[in-house]
Amino acid sequence: MFPGLVTDERAPIIEEGLPSINAEMIKGEINTPRRIAAFLTTLRFESWILYNQKQLTQTRKYYGRGLVQLTGKSTDPQPDGTVMNYTPAGKYFGIDLVGDPDLALSLEWSAKIARWYWTVARPRCNEWADNLQMGKINGAIGYPLLPDGSNDKARCLAFAKALMYLTGETVVDVDCNR
Repeated sequence: MFPGLVTDERAPIIEEGLPSINAEMIKGEINTPRRIAAFLTTLRFESWILYNQKQLTQTRKYYGRGLVQLTGKSTDPQPDGTVMNYTPAGKYFGIDLVGDPDLALSLEWSAKIARWYWTVARPRCNEWADNLQMGKINGAIGYPLLPDGSNDKARCLAFAKALMYLTGETVVDVDCNR
């Protein structure tokens, strides 16, 4: 689905994490080709689909960790009113992510947090995937848009290719506007 993603180094970690990802996709109703393609594309760009991925060269305590790169301690809302950080995720699951942020890297919690992000912190992701609005999903993730838009374009193209992989159909009407 994502050429070059599975390397000798990454393969065992991806393989170890897939059962958790699959279980959480079922719980989150990420169960159609569009939803699966959008979710996995997001994880591919956020963490290489590695449940134990850490944001590199960070010295902050609440740097990006896990499949969705959970970031930040506080509950400060994003422009769309949603939050994606350690405090609300930990509260949702009843675990102390603030006291032990490395839980977000664990096999037990990384996929659960990714599903929480997709269905609770960003509750419209399935709807946007259904409507091929990958740009809306990209914007909800919270990473900065490059001036030339190349990072969003790359994610939208990967989504279209993943969808083609899953369905065998070429998709040309992906909406990449945030």
